[in-house]
Amino acid sequence: MKSLNPESPPKFPLSILHSESSEGWGGQEIRILLESLGMIKRGHRVVIAASPRSHIFDQAPKHGVEVLPFHFQKENILSLWKMASLIDREKIEIVNTHSSSDSWITSLAARLSRRKPQIIRTRHLSTPISKSVWSRFIYNKLPAAIITTGEEIRRRMIQDNGFDPAKIFSMPTGIDLDRFDPERIKPALKKSDFSVGMIGVLRSWKGHPYFVQAAPLILKAVPNTFFYIIGDGPRLQHIKALIQNLALEDRIFMLGHREDIPELLSSLDVLVHPSTANEGVPQAILQALAMRKPVIASDVGAIREVIIHGQTGILIPPRETQEIADRVVDLFKDPVLRERIEELYARLRPGLHSV
Repeated sequence: MKSLNPESPPKFPLSILHSESSEGWGGQEIRILLESLGMIKRGHRVVIAASPRSHIFDQAPKHGVEVLPFHFQKENILSLWKMASLIDREKIEIVNTHSSSDSWITSLAARLSRRKPQIIRTRHLSTPISKSVWSRFIYNKLPAAIITTGEEIRRRMIQDNGFDPAKIFSMPTGIDLDRFDPERIKPALKKSDFSVGMIGVLRSWKGHPYFVQAAPLILKAVPNTFFYIIGDGPRLQHIKALIQNLALEDRIFMLGHREDIPELLSSLDVLVHPSTANEGVPQAILQALAMRKPVIASDVGAIREVIIHGQTGILIPPRETQEIADRVVDLFKDPVLRERIEELYARLRPGLHSV
């Protein structure tokens, strides 16, 4: 992470509150932390309200970001009062909400508080939004602005839900290009003949089973392939059992939550991102671009905004194990294609959004 020393003091320093009810650790939570660091570097005060059980509650203080414990209970009116009190006590001027539960509580509490801070809602995923009157109120009436992580998410909010386009802005996630520097980073893993990996929280819609089931198909064509699953999450035991049932414990390695993502990406030949739904623009894909690693990704959410099929990577239909296997084998057999993608990544790298 970069230094927190302000570049130059802002004329009007702000007091900003991020609320996050998710207890996981993935692209969404990392983006919150990086944005917080960026605002602190610019001289603003940032506080994150999060569950004490969450990863961000543990990680934020390690990087110098203030964090406050908060239990988000959507159907508990006491949560509204506690959040309104927190906003007033901390003299918050802007609240930025991120997940469902914290958005409901924090947005309503901001309106009920004495300080009446501006409300920003960041929409990280492409999951459908309820068309209920209550959802329209939470999204269309309460926030001053809605930030999406991809243009496709913005388009769907306008087209499917009829939300005000004037207040919805697409802002892709930034990457720390100093940290993801392929010229400087050394591999974290011992080099094998061919290394294929997945990076992401082990959630039901991330597509880990399709990655695992593709492994034996790939091994038939490329016997010296090794597979790495990087991340933790609620589907951990399910994925472990699937690997054991296929007797692939000596070929698929579950590395758990890791902080050395640049070094792990440096070790891979190909990154696979086989999500089935819900994606914005995944950080793992942007990180792979920065590290010049070829990507095979499902054509869901806003992924096609960064992966142009055959140019900046390979797009495949979701839930297609055979497609994953065939495209991985194609990349192995066609080093010229891999090199062409890597060279294009090198040219595109300076244009990636930095933080």
